[in-house]
Amino acid sequence: MDANTNPGTVARTRHPSLRQPDFGAVADISRGFADQMDRCRNLPAVQDGAQWAELSGRMGNFEGKIEHLGSKVQNLDTKVQNLDTKIQHLDTKIQHLDTNIQRLEAKVDARMDTLENRMGALETGIRTLQTNMTTLETNIINKLDTFMALMTPSAN
Repeated sequence: MDANTNPGTVARTRHPSLRQPDFGAVADISRGFADQMDRCRNLPAVQDGAQWAELSGRMGNFEGKIEHLGSKVQNLDTKVQNLDTKIQHLDTKIQHLDTNIQRLEAKVDARMDTLENRMGALETGIRTLQTNMTTLETNIINKLDTFMALMTPSAN
């Protein structure tokens, strides 16, 4: 008779997806631990073991803090390198702008020189015009005087 038909037994159903623990292997491992602990029972105790453990813990914390500071310093170093790169790019841009300004300044100087030359020529032209106007005025006055003298009846 099997377990399902016998009224005195409880039927066990095993689901195929559930793994059953290997209790034999667990027992062997537990015996190994117990044996190891039994061997360590007679070993001498470490003098000031609690203090050593506390000091070891503190050293671990200190090492962690040092590693954290090292990481921060490395991050800061990376940021400084990035800023240095940006400054180099800005310096290059400034040099290009400075070169452009020097070129533009040279053009302005050349135009100013040309303007000064033109102004000088204009002033010379104006002086010449004034001289010519004065000469023309003098000639007109002289001609008018001559014409007036011819127009007036003479006393003879």
